[in-house]
Amino acid sequence: MLKHAYRLFVVLGLIIIGTKIGFASEIQDVPEGYWAENAIIDCVNRGYLKLDSGNRFNPEGTIKRAAFLNSLLKVIESDDTAKGAKAHFKDVNNKSAYNKDIAISQNIGIIFGYPDKTFKPNEAITRSEATSVIANISKVKMGDKSILEEFTDAGEIPAWAVSSYATAVTERLYVNYPNPEKFNPNSKMTRSEAAVLFAKMAQDFDMLKLKYKKGDKEVLLREETLTTYYKAPRTAVKIYNTKKVIEAGNVIIAHPVENLNTKTAQKDTILTFRAPADVYSDQGTLLYKEGSVFSAKVQAVKNKIWTNKQNKALFIFDYAKYTNDTEKEMAAVAYTTNKNRVVFVTDANSKRKYKESSKTLSKGDFLLKYVNRLIPVVKTEIKPGEDIYLLLTGDLIIPNNSDL
Repeated sequence: MLKHAYRLFVVLGLIIIGTKIGFASEIQDVPEGYWAENAIIDCVNRGYLKLDSGNRFNPEGTIKRAAFLNSLLKVIESDDTAKGAKAHFKDVNNKSAYNKDIAISQNIGIIFGYPDKTFKPNEAITRSEATSVIANISKVKMGDKSILEEFTDAGEIPAWAVSSYATAVTERLYVNYPNPEKFNPNSKMTRSEAAVLFAKMAQDFDMLKLKYKKGDKEVLLREETLTTYYKAPRTAVKIYNTKKVIEAGNVIIAHPVENLNTKTAQKDTILTFRAPADVYSDQGTLLYKEGSVFSAKVQAVKNKIWTNKQNKALFIFDYAKYTNDTEKEMAAVAYTTNKNRVVFVTDANSKRKYKESSKTLSKGDFLLKYVNRLIPVVKTEIKPGEDIYLLLTGDLIIPNNSDL
């Protein structure tokens, strides 16, 4: 059974996340205070569920069976678990939408289809069907069916789904909003209800006992991109089951905790910078959270030749501490122009000008092309809270051991 202190709130259809998660664009049809608001924002940020072209989520709309699987596989980070898997349903073939998702789901044993050997991918999923799929993820044996007696409509649960509901209730992975005493098992699941389930599963991911769990073996799940700055030499991000890696050549944003002036900075001084916001990949994966710390050491200072007064400093970032106190070595410098001027974050440096060609630059090419800017001695003053770009000269590794 999951042991997180807040797990009970999903039963009421509510997820308590502490503070509202930020999102770059306002969701047009999810009003402030909506019962599943935080879960919806969380799922959209993570890329589990998408908005339409008008930034609408359609919270009361239904979700198709195949689309539900597509989102679920993103939640459990299992989109590449079964290479070469084939779906064995009469109504699913290689040309079917979500064919790969259906094949993977069947291969790892979380779906079984209908008795007539069809899957009906375009049918709206019911609460019972969704509960059955999620119950199949857990290795926990069926819970005591008597746990269902506290719900007034337990008798309406289809016979094939009773065991699944017993497991789901034991694991607290179900939704019964707005009436906590009723399952409404035969109603169609709404997108907002799906969001609540997915957000809860994402929070409890490390606690779930999954059939496809990879143990300590490191597996590359997918490759994504990060386009923080349109002139970034590289945008490659790799998502593993054990970590996330923002590769060398990417650019990230940070600001100093205290005023930094290269005219007065002393050699060996430790400079502390912080991430000003949560950082997501372009595909919606949370990479690290606002408040993550990046530390730099002043390696050297330089004086003007004709006055012998200090005016420049070399500071190199070598340490990252994430918001859960996880610490990792890093390698980065202030991103500079060809004249070694620090590049500040401004509207003129918008990532909307991002060039697709930068995706193709390899790490080796990056090191060769930018070698003259990897150790910049700069003349600058950066005030607290003033954002600058950092150029990663080595891979930034973010462990997946807990929320960061």
